Order: sequence, then C-alpha cells, then structure tokens
Amino acid sequence: MLSAAQLPSGYTRPAVTTFSDHKYLRQHKLSVLKATVHNADPAITMANIISNGTIGVTKQVSDIIAADFLTAATGNAYADIVGLENNFQSMLAGTPALTDAAPSYIVTVNIYVKTT
Repeated sequence: MLSAAQLPSGYTRPAVTTFSDHKYLRQHKLSVLKATVHNADPAITMANIISNGTIGVTKQVSDIIAADFLTAATGNAYADIVGLENNFQSMLAGTPALTDAAPSYIVTVNIYVKTT
C-alpha cells in the first residue's frame, strides 16, 4: 500500500474490503496514459489514475480478473497499489530528450483473489 506521504495532499483513499485468506496473489505493472488522467490538481490526477473508466486501475484490474479467473466462480478480489512511477523521459545530458513513448503513469498493483 502506498504510504500517506506518497499520496497527494487532499486525496482520500477509497474504502476497500480486504481479506487475508486469499487463494491467489498476482503482481502487475499497469500503464495509465498521462494525457487521459492528468489534472492540475494532483489529488484529482490520483483519483483519475484509479477510476478512469477506460484505462484506470480499477478498469484494468477488472479486465485482468475477468480474463484470468472463471467468471462463473464465486469469489472476491481487491487490488492494492504498491508502486507508482512514470515513464517520462529524462532531459539529462547524453539522453534523448524526445522519444515516441507516450507519457504514462506506471502503477504496480497486487491483486488478491479469494474463491469460495
């Protein structure tokens, strides 16, 4: 889980029901396009990274669970963000200033799944 110091001022964590008796644990690095979620207010950017209906973390995790686990099985799942970085290019001497990679936030999540 990201520490309070890593979260933007004014951001409130969403309420998530967790459990410790998970059957599966997977770690994924998800890419969220900066142009789609960025806002001048960092707290809004963080909320958008999580909840954007097209490329947000919640959407991507839901897609992963639907693809990797039986949709007919009864179970619960939740994801925990454990890392947040970006792929913005360095402007240091000796490195290319511009590349063709779209600026993105890279979110590392642990996905916990419990089947019943």
